[in-house]
Amino acid sequence: MRDIHSIDDLARRAKRRLPGMVYDFIEGGALDELTLRRNREALEAQLLPQRVLVDTSQRHATASILGTRLDLPLVVSPMGLLTVCHPDADVAIARAAAAAGSVFVHSPWSGCSLEEVADAAPGRVWSQIAFWNDASETERHIDRAEALNIETLVVAGDVAVSSKRDRDLRHGSGMPPRPPLRDIVDTALHPGWVLRWLLGRRMTWGTYRIDGRPIRMREMDAWMERNSNQSASWDDIARLRGRWKGNLVVKGVMNHVDARLAIDHGVDGVFVSNHGGRQFDGQIATIEALPAVVDAIDGRAAVIMDGGIRRGGDIAKTLSLGADAAAAGRPFALGLAAGGERGARRAFELLHDELLTVMGFLGVSRIEGLSESLRAPDGPRDDIEVAS
Repeated sequence: MRDIHSIDDLARRAKRRLPGMVYDFIEGGALDELTLRRNREALEAQLLPQRVLVDTSQRHATASILGTRLDLPLVVSPMGLLTVCHPDADVAIARAAAAAGSVFVHSPWSGCSLEEVADAAPGRVWSQIAFWNDASETERHIDRAEALNIETLVVAGDVAVSSKRDRDLRHGSGMPPRPPLRDIVDTALHPGWVLRWLLGRRMTWGTYRIDGRPIRMREMDAWMERNSNQSASWDDIARLRGRWKGNLVVKGVMNHVDARLAIDHGVDGVFVSNHGGRQFDGQIATIEALPAVVDAIDGRAAVIMDGGIRRGGDIAKTLSLGADAAAAGRPFALGLAAGGERGARRAFELLHDELLTVMGFLGVSRIEGLSESLRAPDGPRDDIEVAS
């Protein structure tokens, strides 16, 4: 993996190893992919001011969020069906996250059970939950998190409505998928992936069951249709707050109104996220939404932002605008596809090293100093206190 020098290198290797339909599932977005592109374009447009002649020889990237120490201020966003990338799926990325001093957020749509992932990375797993139409499914999920001493729940607030993804539709998306002939041929030309698929983990949702057994692939779409809940509201957050004693985070907060509602309902953190451009197409980038959310939160809860993170500099930009941590999904899915757990570990190494390099250019030795680095976009000011 030492010939991999960037997340884009991981993406290129993953693209070679995956059938096109799987690669597009990872990298694609909703509709015209305007939001998907906007996340990257807005991050790239956000520039950072260089400082010189500042001693940064002792710089480090350690931070703390919701009582958890991070060696890198980056958590792994929840991702479903990672089984299509590699049979080790969530387990491999969770182990890589633990080794990097990060946190893995387990998805309700994961192919691995919460128990298996929590066992692979003790103390380094948060659990995302969904407010299902069958409330007992949600309750059982919360019970499992409690039994595993999971400290943080992340509520999927941005999935009540599902958008179509044109790339996936062209590949015959669905469970089971019905790919056109060209995709069948393309898949056959990736024998390594086919072998891993045949010998590896079954495609299901690891945390949920039908009649006590794993959900079969042909049952997944019907299960989702039965359980999708478009009536979830802040009342559900209020009830959950009264029931859950650990940290509570709401994902999908993209404006100051929802940020204030989150505070009013006693949450401990918000996830500024547009689902990586995979849901609502044509909205603003997360880095554009971040300042208003940070202002509304005003230090009363943790702020995490994902969407478009591909470089260590993107993490620096996120923290410079007031987030407590960044988050990313695709870099680790691509690392997983490119090389299993080793690939996921390489993604962490790259982002960590790049962040430390950017901190050196900014004259910042501690993560806390990043929040000062954008105060003078036209150049450094004498009244900026540089962390040492």
